[in-house]
Amino acid sequence: MVKEEILPKKEFTECTSMDICIRFASKAFFTGEKYLIKDISEKGIQKIIENVRNKKYKSLYLSLDPDGEIDCCKYLTLESTGEWIAIQIVDDINNIWYSSFDINYLNSEEVSPIECSDGQSEILKKYTIHNVKLAADCIEWFIRTSEPYPGMEWLKTTC
Repeated sequence: MVKEEILPKKEFTECTSMDICIRFASKAFFTGEKYLIKDISEKGIQKIIENVRNKKYKSLYLSLDPDGEIDCCKYLTLESTGEWIAIQIVDDINNIWYSSFDINYLNSEEVSPIECSDGQSEILKKYTIHNVKLAADCIEWFIRTSEPYPGMEWLKTTC
């Protein structure tokens, strides 16, 4: 049975960790060499965050698995037009998905204008946000902690 719930923002202190939890990064939801982001050092992480803030990525895939495998650990995807942004954190081991969402479209099945990097998926408007700074904060938090950013509401789906 699929269950959806809104997780509210939480009180939190800024992340002071300089840890890098991700082991794989790509500019598309693929593991191919063409899209690979090879530098996931601190300097590379800062560039990823800067590129998100500057709307330079239409897609971003971050995984805790060094090979980018999707069925063994958590991963994050970002798909974007620059104005429409969808972020999802997937924990396949526990069958939990955390999605960004827009409360104004929560009951809508309207498709967003985002063209996904896999070439076939459609993202509903209900799974989008329009705040690039918030998106960058989510990306950095996941990189540092492997968890959803507590400064944003998330739509949690469990099976």
